[in-house]
Amino acid sequence: METWLLLIVMSLATYRGTKLVVEDTFPPVLWLRDKLAGGWRPLTLAEHERYVAASPSAQAVMRDAWSYDPDDDMGQRHVRRARWSPHWLAELISCPWCASGWVALTVTAGTWVAVGLPVPLLAWLAVWAVGALIAAQEWA
Repeated sequence: METWLLLIVMSLATYRGTKLVVEDTFPPVLWLRDKLAGGWRPLTLAEHERYVAASPSAQAVMRDAWSYDPDDDMGQRHVRRARWSPHWLAELISCPWCASGWVALTVTAGTWVAVGLPVPLLAWLAVWAVGALIAAQEWA
């Protein structure tokens, strides 16, 4: 495979991996991110449907348990991170730029081991830059 094409594929893999780490709502990933990062996040579709289908008294209990923000039209909830999770890890998990660096490092190392890569340090930095720029876009 041509090196330029390999770098493009690696950048796209970094973008997808970063989106998975930072904002995907796949239940195991969301649970882990809630434990490690916490903070305000939009309700998932399942949480929103459960909230809408609940009785008013059950909605009140959910609002208290979720630290629900009723002023937000989209529905936001606050999740407490685990006590053992340090602040820097929470930042790493929730920041697209930060997370993409580690995802790019993993993708670059895996590619280097599997097929070889000329100048892996430069490849990592390039893949990180492109993957992070794409992941940080609202349309992505």
